[in-house]
Amino acid sequence: MTASSADQAGFNPHGYKLPTGVYRCELNRSVNVREVSADLSSAVVQFDKKEYRMHAVGARSGALRYEDPQSGLVWLVISTKSMLLDTKHGRQLANECKT
Repeated sequence: MTASSADQAGFNPHGYKLPTGVYRCELNRSVNVREVSADLSSAVVQFDKKEYRMHAVGARSGALRYEDPQSGLVWLVISTKSMLLDTKHGRQLANECKT
């Protein structure tokens, strides 16, 4: 196993994919995943007319978790949905997001 695949296994134990494109969410909200690095270690997420460069971090739940420490935004991906959280203000920005 190469170092990059070992790292990927650490933050993506379930092998979730992160497709680019517009995710439609509850409350008529949307999140655009504009770019995803080949090794899934980073992604560019657009929400509310702003772009955020997020980096993958390990999640105890096994979800794919991307964080932008500056804004406090977190993009979570599980098998059936994704969600965007604002950790600085303790609220969900978008939930039940699907491509």
